[in-house]
Amino acid sequence: MQFHRMRHSKRASGSKAAPVTPKRMSIETGMMGNGHRRQLLEIVQAFQQFSRDTSEEEVVATFLKSAISMAKASRVRLIRNDGGNILVECEARRSQNNAIVVSHGRRPVESEGLFRNVFNSASLTYMPVFLGSTSFVQAQAWANPQTDTIDSPMLCVPVLLNEESKEILCLDTRSDTAPLDSTLVDHLTLLSAQAVMKRENLRLRARIALENRKIEEVEVALCANKRELAHMQRMSQTGSWRWRAATDTLEASSEFLRIYEISRERSIPSGKLINLTHPDDLPLVRIALVKAIAARRVFKLEFRIIVGFGEIKYVQVEGHPQTNDTEDLQYIGVTVDVTERRNAENALQAARAELARAHRLSTMGEMAASIVHEVYQPLTGIITNAEACLRWLSKSPAETARARDSARRVARDARRAADVFRGLRAVASNSGITKVPVDLDDAIREVAFLLQGELDRANIRLRLETAVAKPVLGDRTQIQQVLENLIRNSMDALLPVVGMQKSLFVNSASHDPAFAMVTVQDNGCGFGKHSAETLFDALFTTKPNGMGMGLKVCRSIVEAHGGLLQAERRERETVFRFTLPYIDGTSVNDIQN
Repeated sequence: MQFHRMRHSKRASGSKAAPVTPKRMSIETGMMGNGHRRQLLEIVQAFQQFSRDTSEEEVVATFLKSAISMAKASRVRLIRNDGGNILVECEARRSQNNAIVVSHGRRPVESEGLFRNVFNSASLTYMPVFLGSTSFVQAQAWANPQTDTIDSPMLCVPVLLNEESKEILCLDTRSDTAPLDSTLVDHLTLLSAQAVMKRENLRLRARIALENRKIEEVEVALCANKRELAHMQRMSQTGSWRWRAATDTLEASSEFLRIYEISRERSIPSGKLINLTHPDDLPLVRIALVKAIAARRVFKLEFRIIVGFGEIKYVQVEGHPQTNDTEDLQYIGVTVDVTERRNAENALQAARAELARAHRLSTMGEMAASIVHEVYQPLTGIITNAEACLRWLSKSPAETARARDSARRVARDARRAADVFRGLRAVASNSGITKVPVDLDDAIREVAFLLQGELDRANIRLRLETAVAKPVLGDRTQIQQVLENLIRNSMDALLPVVGMQKSLFVNSASHDPAFAMVTVQDNGCGFGKHSAETLFDALFTTKPNGMGMGLKVCRSIVEAHGGLLQAERRERETVFRFTLPYIDGTSVNDIQN
């Protein structure tokens, strides 16, 4: 056996081969024969079939059928070097009736060493190799004729992909095989190049289809996640957003848009949201946002917005700063609609206030009934004995002794009535207060919580600052009664205020080492030209329907606790202050004993 490398340089499909022998040159320079025209027809038909093939197996089958028909070979094999293993990938052979049969399925190749040398040659020269004949005078023996034998001459044409030969088209010749000239090699090279392109196209389509399926799966999962997120945001009434400082616009979720009742927009100008903020809350919101953005820190706010046809909603907003590669400032955050919760809290506070009012009325009713009961008995005795005295005196002659006894009983019952009134006075005096340690800050917060619903309905912003160092000594209920009365007075003074934020400030702090001080300050209409001391006179009032007893009672309670209640008028402000004594060592010991 002889092994020859044909002079056939690597080139693009359809390029002409260099001349090798005089016979070959005569073929190429002469008129094209019928055999060559038949080969071109086979190529055209193969190209047409390639366009219809939809799988690699179909393309390989068309490739081998065209090659065996074009060369009139007895067998054509597509041999592959798979990581050093030389395998037959597909084979086409002629049957006894000259039909072409294609068989797929990888199997080991005979004479593996021979074909490994062929692959080595193809990887170095990209040239076709002819085995078993001396048809071409320029030849080089690469195979060992003593160890490698073949049944018939073979032509091996490299199948190139990206300048790499991992496959070889091997044709087994027979007696009527077409001339193995450069034209046949060119035609086979062109056919293999088209087959490779078609196979790569199918592989690329398969990869694209796989990627498209993955993308579709990801898109489906993403859409499902978006729907779930939107559903969860709707359930929790939480909208998400992203604010870009460069454009001063927001990108928001559907729930955010629903909360603000604005139409779907790709980007929302921040000014549009600012315009929906409640006028009373806008100054504080604007200041808080400016400070947070300037410092690039997290902000948490709760305020009111006005949407639709004047509906007021309460929202909680939280934003976190983000920066990208270009250092552009962005904020991502959430907005929660807490209107239902605030309404529920207001309803609860209103119910508690009504309950407290009912309790006070009940207590007053019980006290009134007790007073009536205690006073009614001696008054009844006075009336009865006075009438008896008159009857004894009206007789003729008058029974002065019995009349005198009746008069004495009248005096006795009158003294009993006086004792009852002295007892009631003692209850209202210092001796009637049960003093215990009181957490003043906690008492203030409790009153503020009780009145928060009424403050919200009146659009009054309450600010608390509690910083009392230690407990005070007194009656918690009476202290809260004073504080509630002062806050309600401020609320009444704030009702006529328009065009500005209604604010109420309650502060507790240490006045000196012995006393705590509570301050109630508002920016309401004040008490006019009246002096501060006039406010505490009995029956004096600045309200149309007032009784003029509230501040008088408050001062009495504070003074009964050993403190002082004062009022001060400032420009656009009214300030009430009262002091309460801290617990000293003696008082603590007395209480403990």
